[in-house]
Amino acid sequence: MVIHYNNGAKLKLAFPIQIRNSATAVLEAMKKMMEADKLAIQAEDRLIVIPWASVQQLEVSPVPPSLPFGAIKNAKVVQ
Repeated sequence: MVIHYNNGAKLKLAFPIQIRNSATAVLEAMKKMMEADKLAIQAEDRLIVIPWASVQQLEVSPVPPSLPFGAIKNAKVVQ
C-alpha cells in the first residue's frame, strides 16, 4: 500500500492479508475504513494514525477481491 500525502510525501507499507473471510467482509471493512476520519496502522512497534484530510490518494496492490460500489474496474493509468 502506498499512501500519497497532500504535501507530496509518500509512505509505503507492506502487510499480510488482514481479512480472510468472504468478499463481503472485505468490502464491509473497506467501507468502514473510508467512512472514518482517520486511518490507523500498526507498524512494527508503533501506531500510525493518519487523518484522511492529509491523504491525497491511497494505492492498494494487489486489488482487494471486492471493491466499493461504483468503483471503476479494469482502468489503465495513462501518464
